[in-house]
Amino acid sequence: MIRSSVYHRLGTQLSLQRSVANAPRCSQFTQQICLSTEASPAQIAIRDDETDDTITKSQSIREARPKFVSFFDRVDKTMKRDSPAQYQRFLESKAASESWRKMQEQNERSRSSRRLDREYKEAAVEAAEASAMSNISHTASPPPPRTATPIRPTAFASHGAGRGKENDTDPITAGQEVPWYKRRPDISDFASEMAEKNRNVDRDTPSTETALPNKYKHLMNKNLDDSSKIHKLDDDVGTVSSKKKSGVFASISKSALNMRDANGVTSTSIPFSELFPTLYANDSQKKEEKDRKPVNPAMMYEENQFEAYHEAMEAVFADHGANKAISKFEAKGGEEKRVVQIVKQWLLNDHRIIDQNSVKERWNNVEQVWKGEKWMTGIVGERGEESTEPRFICELKAQQEIFLSKLLEEDESFLASGESASSSDEGSSKRSGDLASEDIESPICPILFHEITQHIMGTLGRYCARRARSSPMVVAWWKVKESGLLLSKSTISTYLYVVSLMGMADSLGFSSGIGISSYPISDNEKGRVVDSRDAIPEEVATYHDLASKPTESSISLRVKAMACKGDANKAEELLVAFQNSIEADQSSDELMRLRTYLPILKHYCETGEIGSALSLFKRMQYTPGVILEPETYVLLIASIAENKYFCEKSSPIEGAQHLGYSCSNGPGLFDDLVAEMSCDVLEISSASARRLYNSLAVGFQNESNSDNEDIVVSTLKEVHPLMSMPVARQSAEHNEVVASRVSLDRSTGICPVTDAQQRLIILEPDQRIQLHDDLLNLSTEQFAKYAGKKSDDSPNRAREQLQKFSDWLNQRQGEPFTAIVDGANIGYYMQSFDKGRFNYHQVKFMVDTLEERGENPLVIVPHKYGYSQFYSTKREHQRLDQAEIEIMNDLTKSGKLYRVPPRCLDDFYWMLASVSDQTASRNARDLSVSNNDPDHRFPGTRPMLISNDQMRDHRLELLEPRLFRRWYGCHIVNYNFTAFVLGESVAGNEVGFSPADFFSREIQGNQCPDNGCWNSQAWHFPVSDWELDERFVIRIPSNAVE
Repeated sequence: MIRSSVYHRLGTQLSLQRSVANAPRCSQFTQQICLSTEASPAQIAIRDDETDDTITKSQSIREARPKFVSFFDRVDKTMKRDSPAQYQRFLESKAASESWRKMQEQNERSRSSRRLDREYKEAAVEAAEASAMSNISHTASPPPPRTATPIRPTAFASHGAGRGKENDTDPITAGQEVPWYKRRPDISDFASEMAEKNRNVDRDTPSTETALPNKYKHLMNKNLDDSSKIHKLDDDVGTVSSKKKSGVFASISKSALNMRDANGVTSTSIPFSELFPTLYANDSQKKEEKDRKPVNPAMMYEENQFEAYHEAMEAVFADHGANKAISKFEAKGGEEKRVVQIVKQWLLNDHRIIDQNSVKERWNNVEQVWKGEKWMTGIVGERGEESTEPRFICELKAQQEIFLSKLLEEDESFLASGESASSSDEGSSKRSGDLASEDIESPICPILFHEITQHIMGTLGRYCARRARSSPMVVAWWKVKESGLLLSKSTISTYLYVVSLMGMADSLGFSSGIGISSYPISDNEKGRVVDSRDAIPEEVATYHDLASKPTESSISLRVKAMACKGDANKAEELLVAFQNSIEADQSSDELMRLRTYLPILKHYCETGEIGSALSLFKRMQYTPGVILEPETYVLLIASIAENKYFCEKSSPIEGAQHLGYSCSNGPGLFDDLVAEMSCDVLEISSASARRLYNSLAVGFQNESNSDNEDIVVSTLKEVHPLMSMPVARQSAEHNEVVASRVSLDRSTGICPVTDAQQRLIILEPDQRIQLHDDLLNLSTEQFAKYAGKKSDDSPNRAREQLQKFSDWLNQRQGEPFTAIVDGANIGYYMQSFDKGRFNYHQVKFMVDTLEERGENPLVIVPHKYGYSQFYSTKREHQRLDQAEIEIMNDLTKSGKLYRVPPRCLDDFYWMLASVSDQTASRNARDLSVSNNDPDHRFPGTRPMLISNDQMRDHRLELLEPRLFRRWYGCHIVNYNFTAFVLGESVAGNEVGFSPADFFSREIQGNQCPDNGCWNSQAWHFPVSDWELDERFVIRIPSNAVE
């Protein structure tokens, strides 16, 4: 039944093909329809001309239809019309996203292609080996003839154990041709296909495992069939011969395949290890391990360290730039190629060439050279006894000679074993990649060797620096030391950066820190030596200082190593010597940084040497380039607290008063330190707050908690460093140590625990001048960046215009301005509705309100709002009505409206106006208003700035944070009212004013209410990750009677 249906369908297809072929005027399109629908041409009744007419009509109909515009197209069109700048950013973001997506797709296709190619090659090699072994074991009877078919990738996956045998029991396939996926692959087809594939593959990455060697490809030019295969076994000779002497395969020995070219003239022997590498891989590896010279386990690198180094080195060798440079060396000739092979073999060795004691002795000599030059030497240091070269270079050259001789010995033994192994194969020949026997014994050129090695080791350093990986440096640095390699300045600087990462946390994938030993530590279990990481940064710093000259980076590494060893005094002497060398060298641009001093300060604090820590901290404050961070102050204050020096009855810190502190211990010392901190720090983190809390809990843990009001009491208890601090709301006793998280009253600034009131700190006169000058400098930078460059505009145009405005404020006569109005902010206030626009009625409403409250306002607007028509911030064309034009003209005539020059930022103008002295009009008068003003004016500093701008513009980030925060707190006044719709507003509309800050958001100390015998000051610290009105408060009570 099944067979009949198959034959019927096949007959229908054959008859249909004949009718289609004989049909007149039948187009190719008609033939395809007939074959797909199994209908005759007469039934289809389609002619070429009818088809053309139908297609033309369809195209006309499609063109006549209105084009469908999607929602996204409409959004794009609207955005492009209304907001070109935003649309341009959208296009850039879209292009970047599309580029990233295409790159991901390309990477995925590349990975899939490599995976399929690898599977295809493995399957091809497996099929070829199976077929070859089958031919070798065949009897004299030739196999039945079959049609040669090309091998497909899926054929090898389906090859299996069936080996292409037919299944005669299948009623459908019995007697038919064997399908291609069940046939046994032909070795000649495989060879031809692989030869073609090798011609198309990338020359730089040849497939050495599956591709036929290049020198044997010319033997496969003639395509073979099964009649030319070898099928007669000659047991006496041990070969398999062919009846047909004109074939390519002549004979097969036990270890090689003997072949002739297409003409039968030249004979070549191919070892089985090259033809079938997977079959002979284990045997060759065992033979190589057997012939290899045994290595002392003590000379082996630690396994994890070498694995990290080997992975990085493999990536370096796969780098395009490194491959290109190495190829240039290899292209020069035999000597360069030989040295490149030796360098690669040495760099990938998992063991040392020179023993540790020899390298240690050599490095001790280098260390003595550095110490003999009093730490400040460069490559112009002490000379050798019989040489004019620096002592450091002499030591490196001596190490180079020893290393190259040892390397040559190991290279000879390795290559000799390889030569003896290769010569045992019958008919084997010298390969192109092997070294000549006379080259093995020839010495290695030191210059060439180190030139190649320097390039590779430099690439390795850049690879580790880009990925912030320091683990490969353990093995890499040992190879630098044992080879006596002289690295370039750029490479050793890169190594300095990489080894500086060795002290970072394990969570980031780096080392856990610096250990104890300076040289390799013995590992008894494995019988090998494990490199300690702690010596490497110090050794790299010594190498750097001797090869070039000391820098802040190298000194920082050495200071860190000395401090970790507990030798803080010597580290401090090194800093003094380096500082003196900087001051002596007028051309030096080196600066000491916080990281240079911090390891010594931490060591002093951890060991309880508070006097030394305080002295070093004082020197850090006066060192140029050292910017003290909040954590630095917290480290010192917490260490002093833990050592109980803030208790009144504690022993004084030696030398504290000589450093300028009013007290040597007790609450007075705490007040002095926090007062210094408030000058450099604005706020702390919650982690720093918990650190201070725990330190005070430890320092005052012995203070009794009793009802006696004459002694200091403490209820503080240590908390977990990660625990969140609760908000305290209960008032503390006057003799109680306070360290709490509090929420201040926003309207009064009173602390609920200490009853101390916070102040609004205003700008000092010198700070006002500094802010004025900073705005002038900032305007120049921002004009060049945001306003664009015009041929007729000078780079200082914005500064000149802003200076003119400042001069006008200082020279004008009349009443001084007491209120500066941000005109754009007022005009657009609450105008985000559909008919919203820049509204001059709101500006007039604000001006009238300020005048009623006794203020003299000045409105500052961008240049375009001084015209009767302009484009608003919504990119809509706006035309002022007659009433608004009259308002604008009246404000201009009365001198209360100032238009900012074109392409200048109005922010700088109203900020500068708020800090201007207004010399002529002010006449040195104090314009500020007190809280109990008889005219009920709004209290605060004058002039005040009326704006709801949150000042989050990135243009203002360049201002000094303390100046900006104080200016914002004491000058900005926020407002609110009901928005206008054109010129109309609700009845009874009023303006409400409120200060931006009721108290300054910075560290400040305020006196607690007087309570007789107790005199204490409460310090409130803003915390960056708490609420705006929350503070961390510390109060250490002081007995005024004592």
